[in-house]
Amino acid sequence: MAQSRKAKTEARQKGVGNFHHKSNNIGMSVVEKDAVVRGMLDDELSRCDEALAAIYKALLGLPKGSLSVRKKVHKSKEYEYHYLKFRDGDRVVNQHVAEGEIKELQDKLALRKKYEQEAKIYKKRISYLKKLLKAKVSPGGIQERK
Repeated sequence: MAQSRKAKTEARQKGVGNFHHKSNNIGMSVVEKDAVVRGMLDDELSRCDEALAAIYKALLGLPKGSLSVRKKVHKSKEYEYHYLKFRDGDRVVNQHVAEGEIKELQDKLALRKKYEQEAKIYKKRISYLKKLLKAKVSPGGIQERK
């Protein structure tokens, strides 16, 4: 059975069914209300910073670029040459890759791509956490950014 509109209004005024909303906290962010939440966000921010630093350290040891194949025809016989293409400043470098190193290089390039995607996610998360932690509330209830 549905309650009438008048009964719902009375229940709301008494705080029944709406107990988790307080009118004096409308303009405040969660970070300002609770020191525990702020501490958790600080911990998450430091954890994300450490994870991003570890990812960057791992990226230093992995090759950049992409693997490409050149096909050459010589006297009706076709040869394939594998090259690693990457940028070194303004120039593009083509570095020959031996036949036995191709699989290992493909694995390292795939790992680098995965780490770069994770780094991108961590950067967004860090940016969001910093924005949450920097939000300040003025006495009027309007949020200010510093």
